[in-house]
Amino acid sequence: MKKTITGLLAGAALALGATAAAAQDYPSRAITIIVPYSPGSTDTMARTLAEEMSKELGQPVVVETRPGAGGTVGGAAVASADPDGYTLLFAVSSVQTVAPHQRELPYGFDDLAPVARVAVGPNMMAARNGAPFSTIEELVAFAKENPGAVSYGSAGTGGATHIAAEAFARAAGIELFHIPFNGVTPAVAATVAGDVDLVLGFASAILPQDEGGNLVALAQLSAERTAVAPDTPTLMESGVDLALPPNTGLWAPAGTPEDVIATLSAAVETAAASESFTTFTTSGLTAVDYADSAAFTEVLKAEDAFFAELLPTLNME
Repeated sequence: MKKTITGLLAGAALALGATAAAAQDYPSRAITIIVPYSPGSTDTMARTLAEEMSKELGQPVVVETRPGAGGTVGGAAVASADPDGYTLLFAVSSVQTVAPHQRELPYGFDDLAPVARVAVGPNMMAARNGAPFSTIEELVAFAKENPGAVSYGSAGTGGATHIAAEAFARAAGIELFHIPFNGVTPAVAATVAGDVDLVLGFASAILPQDEGGNLVALAQLSAERTAVAPDTPTLMESGVDLALPPNTGLWAPAGTPEDVIATLSAAVETAAASESFTTFTTSGLTAVDYADSAAFTEVLKAEDAFFAELLPTLNME
């Protein structure tokens, strides 16, 4: 028995030693970042970041798009990957903090390890030209007098913009009429055409239309005004106690060694501060907002708890 126990302990020590050695050698080959959405702004942001990360890490960092099911196909792929730091996820935080509360998934909150937050792209709310309100205060007053009369377009049922609009309605004590579209672009187009009263989306979709006189920006959903939209008030400034900033960042599979996470996080910090990345985010109306693994984890835990309480109360039809 003593020999057996001794052998087991020796085997465990060797395994731990091998893991530590592998972590010290990290990275020794190419790293893959999975973007769980169709090619677009998030995919381009990931590629810009990956190019800068590869300079810091001394290995190729390649980006692969794997869209499907609101980002959860890619999320599941990373959650089930080997926790060795060679398969990562670049996504919006809802993949970890919202989706697992909406339906059964092959992964949960604890199956993804936050590496770093990269950016916060403020969601914004805008009204059609000619709407009977041009501020959040006027919108809330009108909606209370006319329950269900104010319509809004979302990027699809159960998605981030749908959740944000219903969370706003709950916080403001009003009722809105939901019209889902197949993406933010058609929802914005319908609002510009006057077919719906409100639309929610990233600043990159809303601000150009506001500046062109096609929409009226009412509020941004960040906790504080961002440099992207310094003249647009937050919901909280407008009397509605709600902030839903979309956090974009990088994740690894749970169980990835801490020193590997630290190496990746440091590479992200340098990459996010690079000229190419900051130029890209500025042109895309997104604010660089780096947070290391520990800080990002705390943000995500609070976000997860918020949505766990909120989602069962919302009208998500």
